[in-house]
Amino acid sequence: MSFAYSESAQAVRAALGAVLRGRREAVHRTLTEVAAEAGLSPAHLSEVERGRKEVSTERLLAVAHALGARPADIYADLSRLLGADSERPAWPDDPPVKLRLATAGLPMEALRSVADFSAYLAMSNPPPKARPPIGFQPRR
Repeated sequence: MSFAYSESAQAVRAALGAVLRGRREAVHRTLTEVAAEAGLSPAHLSEVERGRKEVSTERLLAVAHALGARPADIYADLSRLLGADSERPAWPDDPPVKLRLATAGLPMEALRSVADFSAYLAMSNPPPKARPPIGFQPRR
């Protein structure tokens, strides 16, 4: 069994928030309406939708109910967003996006260590000297 690439907690929170926001917008409900029906403050639900706050299972169930969605559908949307159903890995091909995802959960000191080591590698391994293209000989 192959496993998906590891995501950070922040990336999973952001994906869950995107699922909830997408579902809320699909049923044309405001943040205030859904939050009131789910027993949350609009500010808290907004933070959840933006991936900044965790949501308990009880609150997630209340939001799903307020949206008229089954919790299983919320989790299915989340798994698809994280790449569970695709043939290709959930890890993006774009190097800057990949770097952002890989470093999202690292503390500042760890990021500094990665940056310092990257700078060291760049200085100690200069790019190779340019070679003339194959088939061309320099004139003498």
